[in-house]
Amino acid sequence: MNDSTSIRQQPAAANSIHGGLVSARGLDLDQFENIHTQVQAWTTAAGTGVKFVEARGLPIIDVVLRFKAGTVQDTAQPGLAALTCYMLDEGSQRYTAAQQADQLERLGAIMEKQVRLEHATLSLRSLSTKALLDPALELLIDLVARPAFSVRALDKVKQQLLQYHASRNRHPRLRARSEAFRHLFNGHPYGNPMGSTQQGVETTTPDDLRAFHQRAYCASNLEMVVIGDLSLAEAQAISQRISLALPQGWSAIDPPGAPAATSKTINVEQPGASNAVLFALPMSVPANDPEYLALVLASEVFGTGLESRLMMELRQRRGLTYDVYSRATPMSVGGLFTVEWDIAPQHVQGSQALVQALLRDFIDQGPTQAELQLARKQLAGQLLRDVAQNKRLADLLTKNTHQRQPVDHIDTYIECLTRLTPADVRAVMQRRLDLSRKVLVSVGPSAEQQPLPPPDQ
Repeated sequence: MNDSTSIRQQPAAANSIHGGLVSARGLDLDQFENIHTQVQAWTTAAGTGVKFVEARGLPIIDVVLRFKAGTVQDTAQPGLAALTCYMLDEGSQRYTAAQQADQLERLGAIMEKQVRLEHATLSLRSLSTKALLDPALELLIDLVARPAFSVRALDKVKQQLLQYHASRNRHPRLRARSEAFRHLFNGHPYGNPMGSTQQGVETTTPDDLRAFHQRAYCASNLEMVVIGDLSLAEAQAISQRISLALPQGWSAIDPPGAPAATSKTINVEQPGASNAVLFALPMSVPANDPEYLALVLASEVFGTGLESRLMMELRQRRGLTYDVYSRATPMSVGGLFTVEWDIAPQHVQGSQALVQALLRDFIDQGPTQAELQLARKQLAGQLLRDVAQNKRLADLLTKNTHQRQPVDHIDTYIECLTRLTPADVRAVMQRRLDLSRKVLVSVGPSAEQQPLPPPDQ
C-alpha cells in the first residue's frame, strides 16, 4: 500500500458511525452531547485526498468523488464544465449509455452526478457484497475515467442543457440569484452562476471535452469520501483503485479574489402572481474562517424556522409571505449572506425596506441568549440527522472537505457552537456585514407600490 500515513486512525465502532450514539431520540440537546464520527483520512499515491468512516450497520457503501471541475474552470468557453460532467454517463470506451444504465439496474446500484460553480460531483451507492460492489466500482471507474464523448450524444446533451438553462431563467427565485451573482461578481468566474452561454455550448466539440476531462478529472484534482460496510484496508484499496485509473498530474487553483461590490437594485419584469425577492450582502468569510460559524448562527436566528425574526415579522405578524429565510453561503474566495422571500407585487419595496430594517437592528443589537440557544439546538439537531444516515454523512464530509475543514470538524462542531456568545455573534456581524453594499433583486410583475399592512392585524 503506497498511501501516506492516516491523519487520524482509530478503531471503528462495530455498529455505529458516531460512537455509542445510536439514535437522537430522547436526547436533550440543551446538553449538546458530543458526536464521534471516527473519520480517517489519507492521501493516495496519485494525490487524491480521502476521508473514510466505517459503518457496519447496513450492507451499503457510499463513494463520493468531488473534482474541482466546476464552471469556474471553463470561463474561456462557458459550458465546457457542465457538458463534460453531463456526458460522463452517455457512454464510455467500453459500454454504451444503455449498457451502463442496464448494469447499474442489475447491480442494484445508484449513480448520481452534478456540476456547480466550484466542483463536479459523482456518487455511487452500492451493496457491500463483493459480487455486487466490484462490478459497480468498475462501472464507476469506466464512466469517470474513460468517457467516449461521442458526437451524437453531445448534440443531445447540448439541447438538454440549453433547455435546462431556459427553464432556470423562467424560475423567479433562480433568476433572482443569477442576477445577484452577475452584479456582485461582475468580471469574476463566479459572475456566470449557470456556468454556460448559448455560444459556449454550441461551439463545444468532443475534442474540447476530452482536453477538459484530461485536465480537470485528474486524481490530484479529486477529493473522495468513502462510507459504509468495509474495513480501512478495503477503503484504501478502493481509493487507490479509483485514483490510479484517472488522468494524472493537474490540480485546480482557487479563483482570484472577488471584486469590490457596489449597492444596486435590480428589477426583472416577468409574468406571475408574485415576486421573488432577494436581499444579498457580500460576505468575505470562507467556511474554515473562525468567524464563519458566528454568521451561521446569525443566519439561523434571523431567518431559519418558524421562530426566526424574519418569519415572526413577515409571516406571523403581517401575513406577507408563506416562507422567508436567510442563508450564509461560503465560497472559496468569499461568499454571500442572503435573504429570500416571495411577496405580492404591490409590497416588493415595502418588504425590502422592512427586511433591511430588521437586519440593521439585528446587526446593531445582536441575538438574545434565548435566540442563540434555540439556534444551537436547531444546528445540533441537523448535525445529528446528518450523521445518522450514511448518504447524508457522505455529503456532509464531502462538503467539509471542499471547505478545507479539519478532519475532526464534525466532532468539534457542537463544542464550537456552545463557545459563541451573543456578543461574539454581534461583533462578527458588525465586522463582516456591510449594509451599504446591499444588492436588492426582484423578479416578477410590476405594480403600484402600497404601504405594508400593520403588524398583528
